[in-house]
Amino acid sequence: MCATALRILAMDAIESANSGHPGVALGLADVLCVLWRKYIRISPEHLQAANRDHFVLSVGHASALYYALLHLAGFPVSIEDLKSFRQLHSITPGHPERDLSLGIDVATGPLGQGLANAVGMAAVKLYQAKQQERAPEGHVFAMVGDGCLMEGISHEACALASSLGLGNLVVAWDDNGISIDGPLQPWFAEDVVKRFQAYGWRVIAAVDGHDVDAIDSAFAQATSSSSVPTLVVFKTRIGYGSDWEGQAIAHGKPLGSARLAKLREHLQWPHASFEVPDAVYAQWGKLRPQVSYRMSDATDCSVDWSDYYQMLMQDVVPEATRVSSKRCLALLLKKCPEVIGGSADLSESTGVMQESNTVWQPTKPGNFIHFGVREFAMFAMANGMAALGMRPYVSTFLVFSDYGINAIRMAALMRLPVTFVLTHDSVAVGEDGPTHQPIEHLAHLRAMPNLQVWRPCDRRETMVAWQSIMADSSGPSCLVLSRQTLPQLATQPITDMAKGGYKIAGDINARIALLATGSEVGCAVEAYEILAKQGIQTYVVSVPCMERFLAQPAALRQGVLPSSLLFCVAIEAGCGQSWFHFGIPKENVLSLEDFGLSGKGSKVLTYFGMHAQAIVDRVQVLLNQYEDSQVE
Repeated sequence: MCATALRILAMDAIESANSGHPGVALGLADVLCVLWRKYIRISPEHLQAANRDHFVLSVGHASALYYALLHLAGFPVSIEDLKSFRQLHSITPGHPERDLSLGIDVATGPLGQGLANAVGMAAVKLYQAKQQERAPEGHVFAMVGDGCLMEGISHEACALASSLGLGNLVVAWDDNGISIDGPLQPWFAEDVVKRFQAYGWRVIAAVDGHDVDAIDSAFAQATSSSSVPTLVVFKTRIGYGSDWEGQAIAHGKPLGSARLAKLREHLQWPHASFEVPDAVYAQWGKLRPQVSYRMSDATDCSVDWSDYYQMLMQDVVPEATRVSSKRCLALLLKKCPEVIGGSADLSESTGVMQESNTVWQPTKPGNFIHFGVREFAMFAMANGMAALGMRPYVSTFLVFSDYGINAIRMAALMRLPVTFVLTHDSVAVGEDGPTHQPIEHLAHLRAMPNLQVWRPCDRRETMVAWQSIMADSSGPSCLVLSRQTLPQLATQPITDMAKGGYKIAGDINARIALLATGSEVGCAVEAYEILAKQGIQTYVVSVPCMERFLAQPAALRQGVLPSSLLFCVAIEAGCGQSWFHFGIPKENVLSLEDFGLSGKGSKVLTYFGMHAQAIVDRVQVLLNQYEDSQVE
């Protein structure tokens, strides 16, 4: 009765919207019914509890099923909300992503990412238990489909999960053998059970996903004590009970009124659309585990950096910003127990490994994880960590952000405060050549909503970047850092730098502005000095975070870049698209619009015009053009 109510409510929502995915909702209802009625420890009144379970819907397209489940389980999803499924501004969109007010921890659209999020969440629960000197509390349950296990991220995350000792992770696989294009055998033929056993997982295989007793027994075993994660293989039938049972057409096409009426008759459900008897509501809450919930401790990652900044003001030794970041991170780790991080096999190169770090061991969770060469899983796991209140940082080279870019996008979409530390930020990488030299990456990251991209020019800007990132828990940030040594240039107050753009050199009354970020700020300052000797007055604006600067009030931006300027010139060792937001014409942007070259970093920079004389030459050309236009 409870499973039938769940199925039919989901079908009513899909039919009302004339859009959705009935196949998985019909096929997975029995499994979710047993899990949520008898095993999962989640209460609408205690969503902030530290010792509750967490649920991840990696098959996020099954949202109609999830919303129906939340409604029946007593969460604030009403019948009216189900009627507005997939409608504009409803609380029941096509993919839920994350909404803790409704009880939704994580529900991902891009397949496989929810699975990796769950691995990160399970890791956090073990780590927090260790920090509080408690026994591990609660499980993380993840619902995955065939698509999740086909995606490469599943290999990355699941291979790592057992070596991290995540015995609190239970993954339920909806093994129905059908995807959008049809039966899976031609293209998904590996033995998944053996694959997970090879990872070191405990596997409970061949469970009938429509036999309540078999499902019950499987979850009882899965939640019993284990030092490794568990995969439960539920054999289900897509589109269960409908005319489309076992067919690919059931995946993403509404049944239609006639088929839905026939399904109601087949399942012996005589009630009207969106009607649920009181007896069903009573049964849904009857078996839920009784738990004494304990609230999570409040967290605060704010750090006073004033004394540290004053110390940095006395230190003028040139330094790569990846090294500067390492110094800042050392301070953060002392002050903020919520900070946890790791690297994709590049901890020394990216400057994120500290002497004070405790490296994660299978039986001893620590605050630093060696993720191995698994960028995508690393980024997605960090998202899961942030979903449970941590402040994770993860690191690789900027050029390799492409491997996990969709996880960065999901962090931005879900507004998770992850810090992506991305080093080796330009063609200055040098000899490794074009494969390791980022070109389009800054522009791509800056184009992403809800993401702040910091590219500091020196140690002080790096400190301000970290301070600003940790003071803002409303979304993710990228910290883009240099491999090569850079001069110490910034002497302005912290408040100026934190606005994302400010005058770093020259007279603000000059009528030509040179804008730059990161290592190119030094080039711009050199060019300013050369031009001054030639009688051409300019000033230099450092823009460590475009998003911050463009979000400032118009009056502040006008104070830095007044409309009285003759023109601006922007300099950056990457694609120039980002600078068009400033109204700067393409010919005024010194950028890289092609792949790099192998050679000494300094020579590569020179070849591509990332040096002071190239800036001077461009300013002179533009100034001549302006003067000629005035004569005409």
